[in-house]
Amino acid sequence: MEKEEIIIDTPVKVCGMTVIPVVQVSTSCFSKKKRLSSFCTKKPLYVVIVKESEIKAFDMDGSQVEIDGLIEAVPGLKKVI
Repeated sequence: MEKEEIIIDTPVKVCGMTVIPVVQVSTSCFSKKKRLSSFCTKKPLYVVIVKESEIKAFDMDGSQVEIDGLIEAVPGLKKVI
């Protein structure tokens, strides 16, 4: 069984701004001959920077992305912002 999910990780407040990491969590689980094996990974995808007057989002290459599209793609992001 495999599952992938995009989630919001723990926001960090520093220097008057909030940094919100958006990550992909992947899990795999399988059994064979009465043994259960599983593994998980967490991969950073985006960083959202919230300041008093502006919100910006960047991918891991440093390219700016549209915040509106990211809000639609990531459940719960709008509530955190």
